[in-house]
Amino acid sequence: MSVVIPISISMDFYTEAAIQRVFEVLADVPRSVGHFPNVQRLVDLGANTYRWEMEKMGTQRYHFQVQYAAQYKANEAEKCVRWSPVSEGNGTFSGCWELRTEGKRTHVHFSNEGQLELPLPRLTKKIVQPFVRNKFHELFGVYIENLERTFTELSR
Repeated sequence: MSVVIPISISMDFYTEAAIQRVFEVLADVPRSVGHFPNVQRLVDLGANTYRWEMEKMGTQRYHFQVQYAAQYKANEAEKCVRWSPVSEGNGTFSGCWELRTEGKRTHVHFSNEGQLELPLPRLTKKIVQPFVRNKFHELFGVYIENLERTFTELSR
């Protein structure tokens, strides 16, 4: 038995860092992922494809580890980074970073859509689904905060 949990996250923020500097951080997948909390390991699968292996989460009785792979494509002319799922692990995610200059600031848009399939009894779905969604939103919030700190340092 398993539980499938859809996850959708979209965030926008501004930074004083120049758009090119922001793009360089986000286009460098290992550097960008280095800002994400609870990543146990990022495995380079070649061809700009990476497998994320997260630390285990859950309770003593029900726990799981998120693992998924995605292929990344950076477009410097458009100042965007897009990723699409690769069939590996228990998650599939696609999304993008999109950048644009607004005045002297850089507008950063993040979007990530996907799902996790967890080896848990279906009866746990009503409890597990909000936990997993909240945990992902929390992790992405910390990720954005960490990136914002880096971008602030780059703007000095």
